[in-house]
Amino acid sequence: MGELSEAKLEIVRRLIEQAPDAVVRNLLRALGADGPHDAGLTRVQQLLEIEWADRIARNTTFAPIAPLCAVAGPLAGLSFPPRTLALIWKALKQEAPSEVDAAKGYLSSWRVGDVSPDLFDRLCARAAHGLRVAEGPFKAAAAAADEGDGREVLAGCLDIASLTRYALGLLPEWLGRIDGEKAAKLRLTYRDVAAVADDAGPRFFEMLAANLTEPWLILRVIAGVMDHPHEAYAQGSELAAFGTRLLDDIDRRVSEIAAFKPTSGRQAANVAAHAVHLVTVELTEIEQSFQLSPEGVWGRRVAKQKKALAETIEALLHTADRAVAGALPVQTVRIGPRTARGVPRLTHEPDLDQVERAATVLTFISAVRPSASAGGFASARAKVLEELEQRLDSYVEDVLAEIRHDDGVDPDRARVFLGIAAELCGLARDEKAAQIVRRRAAAA
Repeated sequence: MGELSEAKLEIVRRLIEQAPDAVVRNLLRALGADGPHDAGLTRVQQLLEIEWADRIARNTTFAPIAPLCAVAGPLAGLSFPPRTLALIWKALKQEAPSEVDAAKGYLSSWRVGDVSPDLFDRLCARAAHGLRVAEGPFKAAAAAADEGDGREVLAGCLDIASLTRYALGLLPEWLGRIDGEKAAKLRLTYRDVAAVADDAGPRFFEMLAANLTEPWLILRVIAGVMDHPHEAYAQGSELAAFGTRLLDDIDRRVSEIAAFKPTSGRQAANVAAHAVHLVTVELTEIEQSFQLSPEGVWGRRVAKQKKALAETIEALLHTADRAVAGALPVQTVRIGPRTARGVPRLTHEPDLDQVERAATVLTFISAVRPSASAGGFASARAKVLEELEQRLDSYVEDVLAEIRHDDGVDPDRARVFLGIAAELCGLARDEKAAQIVRRRAAAA
């Protein structure tokens, strides 16, 4: 690459500043693993290192709100454009450069779990004030926040940043088994948050949820504050939106599962199975967090969703036998005046589209196994698999018999069908079963 001019370096610097965190991190890792470099790439690596150190300081300072300034997920209640955080940080570097430098210096020896210094919270307070004034360096940041839920809402989040930062340190405890001491800490923290502003409570939980990889777990924290409330109480509270959004997300996922078809492909089968898993997890979470009533709004929705999930999956399960029959066709042969039986049809090449359909359905059936009990379709799944295994075992034995009898059957084509049967056996049962079929086919 050689030396880069200052003009080109400035262009690179601007591109790096605009890149998402993941891109900067991955570029830095790639360059770090592939060195040493020439002068030009070395300079680019140095720019990336400077930018990444700056972002670590920014994200640590604004840890309570950083996830809100990202692409919003389906359960998000608050959201701001991703550039908002960068603009706030840029404004602080202009308005309070010494405090920003102090934060960076502290982070050079800070480790996760250490007590955060007050300077992080002071910077958050400065940012809240700047957003409200919306002048000078903060004008662009305030305008960006208004493209989301608004500068005042974001400033309100920053008002409780210190309490949320403290809560984030205790969040793993609150997500586990909450004893009396943990519950007391949680309720005291929430009381302090609610004292800041009338609407601070919901913002507090939005900020905690945004920091969770599995945002539905916030229901556990809400239930801890409310002491496992009845759904009527939760619905009438300022936190009702969290339960309603989760139920809406379950409806969305059930619709996605219903849209899956045997023609959708194996990748889609795994995606649909993952959606099944998430639905069962979310349903379990809301059932364990609140006391649901069969007559209640949430209770009725949950019952309807569980029924829809089970019916949707059972309908998919019932397509398996037809799909396998299409991949491994048989023909009816009379063996007496009143007796007929199905034997493998080995006179034509396999229909690859039918094979893919069968593999897609069996991929789905296999992938939903961990969710079967919670989803209420375990017995239906077990019954379908038992019938499929019998069909596959019988088909394999019949094809092997055709090869041994050498009654005009093309042995190579027969082995191709055995290979298909082996693959389907692996999906329906396990890889060991598939290997046994392959070995028997090779030895036939």
